[in-house]
Amino acid sequence: MNATIRGHGSSFTLTNMKYQTPSNTFVEAIPMPWGLRTIFYLSVVAMLTGIVLPSIVQDDDLTGWAIWVYYPAMIFGTITMAVVSFWFRKLIVWVDDTYLAFGYGKFRKRFTFDQIESVELTPYSFYKYGGAGIRYARDGHRAWSIPFLHTGVEVKLTEGGKDRTYYISSKRAEELEQAVKSRLANS
Repeated sequence: MNATIRGHGSSFTLTNMKYQTPSNTFVEAIPMPWGLRTIFYLSVVAMLTGIVLPSIVQDDDLTGWAIWVYYPAMIFGTITMAVVSFWFRKLIVWVDDTYLAFGYGKFRKRFTFDQIESVELTPYSFYKYGGAGIRYARDGHRAWSIPFLHTGVEVKLTEGGKDRTYYISSKRAEELEQAVKSRLANS
C-alpha cells in the first residue's frame, strides 16, 4: 500500500493506481522514524555482506555446514528482514464514509462503523503494550503504533462477536477522532 498525500482532500496512491480522495475522507501515512528505518536497511546490507564475504574469503573450514546451514539461514534471514523493512515502513490510516481502515503493508484491519462503539483520544502506553508496531496487550487490547509517537486514538468495537479495543497511532489524533465520531453520529 503506497500512499502519496498532498493536502487534505487530495490524491492518494494505492498500489500504483491513483484515487482522488473526497475532502471528507481522512487519510494519514505515518512513516517509521528515519533512524529506525536506517537500522533496518543497514541490517539488510550487513546480512548481504555476511552472505557474500565468506564465499570471497573461501575458508575451507566452512564448506560442509556453510552450504547446508549457514547460507540458507542467512538468505532466509535477509529476505525476511528486507520484507519486514518494506512492509513496516509506514502506517496508513484511512477513514471514509464506509470504513475505518489501518495497517502496515500487507497487515491491515478494516471495520465498518456498525462495528465501532466508541473512539477516544488516548496517549500511547509503552508499559501496556510493551513496544511499538502491531502489539497485543495482556488484557486483549491491540495496538498499531509507530515508535516514539505518543498520540493516537483508542477504538472500542466488536470483531467476530468479541469486544475489542484497538489503539491506532496518529500524528493528527484529534482529526482522526473527529472523523470517526462524525461518522458514528451519522450511522
